[in-house]
Order: sequence, then structure tokens, then C-alpha cells
Amino acid sequence: MYSPKIHSTMVRKLYLLKVSYASIGVTKPMTQIVADALEKYIPEKVDEILKAGGTILMPDELKTGNNDNRSA
Repeated sequence: MYSPKIHSTMVRKLYLLKVSYASIGVTKPMTQIVADALEKYIPEKVDEILKAGGTILMPDELKTGNNDNRSA
């Protein structure tokens, strides 16, 4: 599986969000914060591509909703 490099400044921001959630009594792993962000980001980009006249490759895999394909 592809493991992208995440810049240290982004990792720090994720950590700060994680700690901020903890301050209100919510336990949320950084991986879940990233997954939540991607669940919003990907459909937005799909719409952007379609509105620009582009084609979506493998659209069934890019549908909205919980596509929990995490292996770890």
C-alpha cells in the first residue's frame, strides 16, 4: 500500500487538533482526523473535476460515504 510522506508541519497540525479534541473529552486519533478530512475533500474534488468537464476514473470507488478500506 502507498504510504505518502506528510510534511512535519502538517503532522504537527494534526497533533494539535488531536490534543484540542482531548481538551473537550474527545479521543480522536490523528488517522481518524485525516480520514474525516478526506471524506469531505474527495467528493468536493470529484465535483470540481466533473464541473470542469473532466472524467472520473473508477467513480464507484470515489462515491461519498464511509469507504473504510483501512488495513491498519
